[in-house]
Amino acid sequence: MDVILGGTGHVGRAVVKTVLAAGHDVTVVSRRASSASGGEFSTVALDVTDTSTLRTLFQKARRVFVLHPPAAVSGNTDIEERRTVRSILTALQGLRLEKLVVQSTYGAQPGEHCGDLGVLYELEQGARRLDVAVCIVRAAYYMTNWAGLLESAKATGVMKTLLPFAQAFPRVAPEDVGHFAGQMLLSDEGQSGIYNIEGPKAYTPDEVAGVFSDLLGRSVQVESVSQDQWYATYLANGFSAEAARSYTAMTGLFVHQRL
Repeated sequence: MDVILGGTGHVGRAVVKTVLAAGHDVTVVSRRASSASGGEFSTVALDVTDTSTLRTLFQKARRVFVLHPPAAVSGNTDIEERRTVRSILTALQGLRLEKLVVQSTYGAQPGEHCGDLGVLYELEQGARRLDVAVCIVRAAYYMTNWAGLLESAKATGVMKTLLPFAQAFPRVAPEDVGHFAGQMLLSDEGQSGIYNIEGPKAYTPDEVAGVFSDLLGRSVQVESVSQDQWYATYLANGFSAEAARSYTAMTGLFVHQRL
């Protein structure tokens, strides 16, 4: 069977759909039993920091897809997410898999307290040290990240973002990422490497506000938060001090293209 770790979100569901279409048996791992359901595949609810149980499941797999679960931003995300990475890698250690696919991000790089960039780099490097063919999928900024701003834009006519309003960034639909990752999971056993994926066009926040205006039938303007206010903005949105520091550093790397 193929095990899909993180199979309930936009990316994971697309991976599941792609692999099922190829006739493979699929087991989806989620944090809660109610998070995943479907007569075509099996579901397992477990905490990925339960290394022993996770390893037992991986031992039954032929191929594995790993989408690292994010930690709650109310805690110390750097510590919690790196603990999860260590558990996943330990559970995979020494297994004879046909293929491992790891979901990552543009700009993954070594470093502490830089959000997903450092955490996913650690996951990448650990996976590449395993004795198995590994495909790493690095994805651009998800288009769906804008969806959380739609309601406030509808109510206020303002789309507030930490990104400069006129700076274009590569984007990608998470469903496309999942379909591609599923294809990598189905690829020949010997195929490995790092694969980047982005959409056909980079978009500015100002262009996104234009799309919101069309969808909502009202004018939507961009309000870019200045860099000296990023940390306070994260704190105001429920981030712990440690998580706010980490995400502020990640945002800086992203905006200034130090990726």
